[in-house]
Amino acid sequence: MIPGKNLRASASLLVLIALLLGSCASKPAAPEPEPAPIEKPAEPAPEPKALAGASQADLDALLAKAKELKKKSFDLKLFEVLPEDYKASEAKYASAVESHNAASKDAQKSGEAKAALEASIASYEALIAKGVVALAEAKREQADQMKATALKAGADAKAADRFQAGEKAYAAAAALVESGKHEPSVAAFEEARLYFELAYKRSVGGELRAGIAEKDYAKWDSGNNQLAENKYAAEEGMWATGALDSRASGVDLLDEAILRFNLVVQKGRQAEATGSKQKSDDAKQKSEEIKAQVAVKQQYDEALAVYERGVAKLTSGEYEEAKAAFDESKAAFDAAYDEAAVKRAKAKEAMEAAAAAAADSARKAQEADALVGQAAAR
Repeated sequence: MIPGKNLRASASLLVLIALLLGSCASKPAAPEPEPAPIEKPAEPAPEPKALAGASQADLDALLAKAKELKKKSFDLKLFEVLPEDYKASEAKYASAVESHNAASKDAQKSGEAKAALEASIASYEALIAKGVVALAEAKREQADQMKATALKAGADAKAADRFQAGEKAYAAAAALVESGKHEPSVAAFEEARLYFELAYKRSVGGELRAGIAEKDYAKWDSGNNQLAENKYAAEEGMWATGALDSRASGVDLLDEAILRFNLVVQKGRQAEATGSKQKSDDAKQKSEEIKAQVAVKQQYDEALAVYERGVAKLTSGEYEEAKAAFDESKAAFDAAYDEAAVKRAKAKEAMEAAAAAAADSARKAQEADALVGQAAAR
């Protein structure tokens, strides 16, 4: 019977499944393996912080600014008032230029170049800020000194227009300093110093010119005198323009005028000294003809010593001193001559008296002889 066989087979399958399930339930469950930890990739070591780069155009612009500040510090002559600071800024600039040149060949170095150029700019800016204060003080002192020199020469009266212009510029410069504007005060103090210098030199030139006219020295050196007059007049023309540059050129004109006026004065004084020497030579010869060097030796020797001092001064170009010595020696030789003449006259008088006495004695002797002869004849 087929249905019965199928039923038995199904029952056997169910029993087998039950046994298998029981076997599984009686054994403990095996632990599941834990997943292996996931290794994180190692973080890269932090790289050194790189300087921010800059384009070549930016570097060129920074270099141009540094050059401009370098020129300004030089034009202001800050090396005169802050020499050490100036050297430091120059060194930073040189280093910045090297960095700029290196960056031009290697863009990786643009960051370093930018930093170096900015440091150079900052150095020059600090130098200028500090330097203009020191420079203003120096220019003020120079203006003060030149003003004092001008006053000693009487420039406040002899060249009043230039001196007063200096006073005005000085006051403007001082006002700028008081308001903290040191940089523009530098030029203002320099303008004041210039005007005081012009006033001083105009006064000196004018005094020399007047002295030449008074003593008629021009006849001894008419060429230099005319050149001096031309320069002196040209400075007046430059002053009349009112332009600072033109007025500044007047310093050189006055310098040359003063130089040539002095040459004329020296020539005139030389001529005067030479003339005085000639007069002293004549007096010396006259005294020697009367034998003053013997008759009044001390007086003559004293006169000769003064004369020789005059010769030495004339040789060294000290013409005023030479003239004075020759004038003195002439008077001394004249005095020696007079004294020797007195002695000579006295000696002559004595000799004449002696001769007269001798003649009288001879006459008397002759008379006595005659009387004796007459007495004997009787």
